[in-house]
Amino acid sequence: MHLSRQLIPGLVVVVLLALLGPAALAQKKLVKPTIAILYFDYDGSSEEMGFLRKGLTQMLVSDLSEVTEVDIVERVRLQDAVEELELNRTNKIDQSSASRIGKLLGARYLVMGGYFDIAGTLRMDARVVEVETGKVVASLGKHGKAADFIDLEQYLAGELGRVLRLQATPGKQPQAGGTGSGTTDKPGDKTRPRRRKPRRPSSLDARQAAAYGRALDAVDRGDQAAAKTILEELVAKKPDFQIAALDLASLRK
Repeated sequence: MHLSRQLIPGLVVVVLLALLGPAALAQKKLVKPTIAILYFDYDGSSEEMGFLRKGLTQMLVSDLSEVTEVDIVERVRLQDAVEELELNRTNKIDQSSASRIGKLLGARYLVMGGYFDIAGTLRMDARVVEVETGKVVASLGKHGKAADFIDLEQYLAGELGRVLRLQATPGKQPQAGGTGSGTTDKPGDKTRPRRRKPRRPSSLDARQAAAYGRALDAVDRGDQAAAKTILEELVAKKPDFQIAALDLASLRK
């Protein structure tokens, strides 16, 4: 029985796909770029609000850990890089220092930004920057009441997630054992597995988020007793601030 000439091209395609399918599919897998979320610059004079930098970064790391198309650098690894480059005493990170941090962490992209507060209003801006070229891939910002901090943070997380998903590119998956991602069960503990993303609190103002950042800073300095005290006071006021409650539970172990 002879095959129709119309069927032959289709059959050839099917045979080729059967033979080359695994290789073709491997090439179509998404390469997950590594993303480092830096501490945002603070343009203000309040020492307390300066701690918001660490709280904001940790919350964004937690939120963006659900973006499966990218690998998010843990905040504790960022802190190690900041200390290694002796940048821990500044509230601002310039482009040159940011690039050094990115290369040290093996990141392809950085999330950088800044915030300032005035008369009860909080403004937060963020941009996604390619480490190798310094190119700004995207920028976004929003302002609102400082009392509505959680809404501003959630807006940034949502928009950044949308942008970062677009940075994954088809190609071979990197070998296992590269830069780790995700959040940890305990601030400063780099060995625990990624935990489930904490639910957002019903409300959270900028001062409460700054207090969370102050607790993280205490952990970074090795003062777990101070961190525990801060978190206990914070969780007592905001029991639905789940990320802080989880950190407190880890410190109590």
